[in-house]
Amino acid sequence: MNKRRGRDKQRQPVPQSSAPTTESVRQIVRREISMSATFSGPLPPPEILIQYNDALPNGAERIIVLAERQAEHRMTLERQVIEADIKRANSGLVAGFIVALAGLSAAVFLVHGGNAAAGTILGGLDLVSLVAVFVYGTVSRRNERQQRARMMSGQS
Repeated sequence: MNKRRGRDKQRQPVPQSSAPTTESVRQIVRREISMSATFSGPLPPPEILIQYNDALPNGAERIIVLAERQAEHRMTLERQVIEADIKRANSGLVAGFIVALAGLSAAVFLVHGGNAAAGTILGGLDLVSLVAVFVYGTVSRRNERQQRARMMSGQS
């Protein structure tokens, strides 16, 4: 019973060739290199602008003109917003002045009409409300300036 079965045979090593196998080539092909670049601002770096010129005649100049137009558009919008804010603020001042004059006029009318207590109360409330609005506006502007200064300096 010295018969050896097929599975008991000693295996011979498979010779390895120095050429890459199909599997190793597949692994190499599956690898990829990814590279990204970022920049901030309206224009890409000069190297990229040169590449745009190589790809498209006057490509860099077209990009620069586009950035200039966008900057001009943004500045125009900002100017319009500022002008509208100034008009709104001036309109608010005029409306407040008219309301204050109306209140004081009503107070004077009440006092001259023989209702001194009501006129005095109305006049006092009118003046107190004017002072309160002035103080609130001053504090609000100060807080806004301080917040803007903190933001500009990088603090939260």
